[in-house]
Amino acid sequence: MSRLPAQPGERIDRSTSVGFSFDGKRVEALAGDTIASALYAAGQRTFSRSFKYHRRRGLLCCAGQCPNCLVAVDGAPGVRACTEPVREGMAVEHLNASPSLEHDVMAVTDAVGGPLTPPGFYYKTFIRPRRLWPLYEKALRHAAGLGKLRASQDEREWRTEYRRRHADVLVVGGGLAGLRAAIAAAEAGADVVLADEGPEPGGRALAEGGHERARALAEQARGAGVEVLSSASVLGSFDGLLPIWQASTLHQVRARQLVFATGVVEQPLVFAGNDLPGVMLAGGVRRLIALYGIAPGTRAVVATTSDRGLEAARALEAAGVEVAAIADLREGRTVLEAEGRKHVRAVVLGRLDGSDERRVECDLLVVSGGVAPATSLIAQAGGRTAYDAARGHFALAELPDGVLAAGAVAGAGDDPEPSGQQAGARAAHALGLADAPPTPPDGPPERRAHEAVPPAVSGAGRGKCFACLCEDVTAKDIHLSVDEGYDSIELSKRYTTATMGPCQGRMCQLPAVRLMAQETGQDLERVGTTTARPPWSAVPLGALAGRPFEPAKRSAIHPRHRELGARVMWAGDWRRAYDYGDPQGEALAVHEGAGLIDVSTLGKLIVRGPEAGAFLDRLYPNRFANLEPGRIRYGVLTSDAGRIMDDGTVCRLDEESFYVTTTSSGAGAVEQWFSWWLADWRMQVALTDVTQGLAAVNLAGPRAREIMGRLTDLDCSNEAFGYLDAKRAPVAGVQALLLRIGFVGEVGYEIHFPAAHGQHVWDAILEAGAQDGIRPFGLEPQRILRLQKMHILVGQDTDSESTPYGAAMPWIVKLDKDEDFIGKWALAHAAEHPSETALVGFTLPDGDVPTEGAAVLDERGEPIGQVTSARHSRQLGQVIGMAWVPAALAGDGAAITISDESRRLRAQVMTRPFYDPDGEVLRS
Repeated sequence: MSRLPAQPGERIDRSTSVGFSFDGKRVEALAGDTIASALYAAGQRTFSRSFKYHRRRGLLCCAGQCPNCLVAVDGAPGVRACTEPVREGMAVEHLNASPSLEHDVMAVTDAVGGPLTPPGFYYKTFIRPRRLWPLYEKALRHAAGLGKLRASQDEREWRTEYRRRHADVLVVGGGLAGLRAAIAAAEAGADVVLADEGPEPGGRALAEGGHERARALAEQARGAGVEVLSSASVLGSFDGLLPIWQASTLHQVRARQLVFATGVVEQPLVFAGNDLPGVMLAGGVRRLIALYGIAPGTRAVVATTSDRGLEAARALEAAGVEVAAIADLREGRTVLEAEGRKHVRAVVLGRLDGSDERRVECDLLVVSGGVAPATSLIAQAGGRTAYDAARGHFALAELPDGVLAAGAVAGAGDDPEPSGQQAGARAAHALGLADAPPTPPDGPPERRAHEAVPPAVSGAGRGKCFACLCEDVTAKDIHLSVDEGYDSIELSKRYTTATMGPCQGRMCQLPAVRLMAQETGQDLERVGTTTARPPWSAVPLGALAGRPFEPAKRSAIHPRHRELGARVMWAGDWRRAYDYGDPQGEALAVHEGAGLIDVSTLGKLIVRGPEAGAFLDRLYPNRFANLEPGRIRYGVLTSDAGRIMDDGTVCRLDEESFYVTTTSSGAGAVEQWFSWWLADWRMQVALTDVTQGLAAVNLAGPRAREIMGRLTDLDCSNEAFGYLDAKRAPVAGVQALLLRIGFVGEVGYEIHFPAAHGQHVWDAILEAGAQDGIRPFGLEPQRILRLQKMHILVGQDTDSESTPYGAAMPWIVKLDKDEDFIGKWALAHAAEHPSETALVGFTLPDGDVPTEGAAVLDERGEPIGQVTSARHSRQLGQVIGMAWVPAALAGDGAAITISDESRRLRAQVMTRPFYDPDGEVLRS
């Protein structure tokens, strides 16, 4: 074990252990460890084998930027061990080595590779005879690739949630600059989303002494209303749409302003043996020490081009690691070769011309070859880079409208926060939310110290010098590609495959460009860079090509349902709480005390204007023009064929305003239906869809009135606030519209209010009803309760042929209305020709509940109807349901036979509600 004493700001929890397996052997880790940190602490130094030569590879960056620690987790390949948190019982396996990581037979390619396997080797060697190419291809493809997919398709199932999000500002990158930009924009009133690929915001500061500041800024951002997405990789920029992969959710974010605070990627040095386990970047060393309390080695050598290496040396010494030598390129010395077979054992230091050599024994070589700004996402968004000769990398030169950069990626110095503050303020100003911030001084900030530009390669004659660790592309391979005419960086990329591996050019683009410049004699500006293409971060194909896109709507109260342990399922386009673990108990609580359900999913339309009442009379078969202000009426919407389309309530707010509710699944169709007819009739009516803008809850039960008395000053007595009354009053301090309706069969108050106050009102009602035993209830308990009252569900108890007459609602149709209405002729015809079938209730002894859709049989066993709804009712002590049966059987006490999965069930017909048939409870 190489654990250090507790480090300030470390991510691990030393009091909690986690066990997992690596290649079948159990490994003990600490909570907060990654797979890599746990294995490193347990003594593992080889984490993978390289793609082409099967060379040993160890930890390098510890930040998910390189290919060195790819593993398979629970059968899924391509997981970066250095960023994947450990989980109890997870099975981790190595990739690209057989029969084992320690003994890989394909490592023989390293011994013969180079002269015998140059770029293009496969195509040059196996192209003839052409008839044998299918055999060669099969063998080559079997040897290639990193990992294997599970054999069974069922085991590869990936369930992805797709979420669409519109925001004022999207900040990409959660370091100090990104956090400060998000705070500045949010405090100016912008709706801000911040996406960061780390498990917590903070970036480099978490491992480099700024953890307290980073975590304080993260809390400040959340307090300002910023939606912070952690472990969330931005995959690319597609004309303003940025997909963000977070676990099983793919966020599709569109923002009016983009702020990129993507930082920089520390670069390796190219020298002989630069891929040996034990060669680590300075940033990787500091992460191991600070975040996971691990000593990376016992005796270290540092080779650097800037102060980054010196800071890593100080961190090593503070952790008790001996620093045997420092080769600082600013003083003319660098590393020429790393020696060792399985791990670094010694390094050769010297000057670039090979003179003044010195061999130093060590087990850790820390390198820092400068940085490369992480500009790929910005380039995809339309930005442009240019070569900065002083810093030796390609820096931002131009940004398109609506795109801002902050922090290190923009060239900020030691303190990135002012840059973030400036970017956030500029984004808010562009949105019209704030005044223009002061103009910053021209030019990049001064650097704190001189930085040396590393050579393209050092120690070239001593062994393989890798420019691309992903694809095993060496400096010699770049030389050969130029010799064969592939003398542009884009052509060389395709010929050698440099930058096409898992790191997507993070670690290899700049070395490849330097080598190309050296080989062609061009300057780096002329060589240029390869095109940045998405995805910028590796993503499972299942997250992109899983199930078809399903837009998910969530109410403003949705997080509370998750916190309460709700079983969330699909209900049309909505994600709804089906129950909280005990649907029968939740339904019973509504009868015995009080229950609270989120009904924000109901469609909500405001119909306003001098002809609003007449407009509704044309659309519905019943009357609304004569409805008094402050009263509610149930309505069924029919098509021009007289078939039931939707149902809901209509509340008259005042002489010219009506508040119409629809079913959750029918909201969009009803709004379109209303709009279509309004455009045709050209009446003096305005239609506003407020479905998403308003939240709604239903408080129901014998204790509901007492609970309301603790939440509002409104007189809720039965005399002052009767059944089907509507009132406006503050509830828990929030202005609301209260509807006295009873879909669930008990005294109920449906409360509609601005969605922004959803969680506040929900919490206040639960708190006010705690002494009365109030319980939240979900969609399943609601279905039990509504079935007890024999209230229909449109689309479940009805179909495309159902009319109000067949559905036992002839009273809803007012054929004597003065004006025509949609479906009047068809309904008049239906009234004269009674339906052959009728919707009825039925009861069964307490026992089997028939399946919805089960057949109703006649005496000969022929199907004559079907069950539409069925549930067990604990309140009634029996099974109840609804079914379509021949009209001749639509009478109380009639016997019907239900066939369900080889069972024959004898049921009894009921035509009145099972519970409170006269509605006395509702009206009390």
